Amino acid sequence: MSTTDPNLLAQISEDYYLNKLSFGEISTKYDVSRYLINKYLTEALKTGVVKIEIAASANRNSQLEQVFKEKFPNTNCYIIQDDTTTSATEDLISNYAANLVVKHLENGPHIVGMTWGDTMYSLIDAITSNPLNQIKFTQFVGENMKYNSTAGSVRIVERAAKKVAGEFLTLPAPLYLADDAVRNGLYEAVSIKQTIDLAKQMDTVLTGMGTIASLESIAIWNQNINRLFPNVKLGEVAGMIYGRPYDINGNILNVGSDKVVGLDMNSILATPKRIGVVRSKAKSKAALGALRGGFVTDLVMSESLAYRIINEEAE
Repeated sequence: MSTTDPNLLAQISEDYYLNKLSFGEISTKYDVSRYLINKYLTEALKTGVVKIEIAASANRNSQLEQVFKEKFPNTNCYIIQDDTTTSATEDLISNYAANLVVKHLENGPHIVGMTWGDTMYSLIDAITSNPLNQIKFTQFVGENMKYNSTAGSVRIVERAAKKVAGEFLTLPAPLYLADDAVRNGLYEAVSIKQTIDLAKQMDTVLTGMGTIASLESIAIWNQNINRLFPNVKLGEVAGMIYGRPYDINGNILNVGSDKVVGLDMNSILATPKRIGVVRSKAKSKAALGALRGGFVTDLVMSESLAYRIINEEAE
């Protein structure tokens, strides 16, 4: 039974869920601590003052998931049935992934590393504003320099933290630095060291998957692509993950010449929970390479993409 005035619960809930006020703004308005705000919002849900409804639920293809379980036993695949339109299917994927992430994060504490891109932006956007205990979001590789996009890595971690009333740290550095001495020296900077030290403690990673074309669409990287990947045959690149190119068999192609600013691949792959989301059915090669390489522990995708992966795998 509620021990708090239902009117207060309703007012705080309205400001948080509908008016999108931050915990700081609510704290000032009602002269209550952040801890009490979190307690009141939780109480509002439990007592029925606030009711959250999921507008559309995603149906999964269990038979296809079983096929993937046999082919790729190291990755939990969640295959969402296609809707009538591509955009509707993409929304179902984002919603399912958001619910999967929230369920995983409910029992904190968690340190969550995030990459960037429209898929990650859509995942975060699909999370119903829901305060979670002891969640920290962090970058673990540098900024992709796509400054004309709202889906850049700096904005993603900040947006994610605001959604669940968590904390966040950014990595104020570019994704790549071709000069090894400059890159290694950068890790001694206080602001960067702080983020890297937190990233080394990650227990969860949220990521999309890219292509070499998406990297080439960013002018600064396209102009220097041969310096960034000096020993890589670009025609062999099936996908990009955590800033690194890999082939269709899941082999990282720049092991000996990695120019990424951030955690090394071994540290990233040591993270116990790595949730990948792919919304585009055109990324079948990228998804297949990631599955073969074991780059994610969980993968959310559509039926269309799953069937394309099977066809790619059979070739």
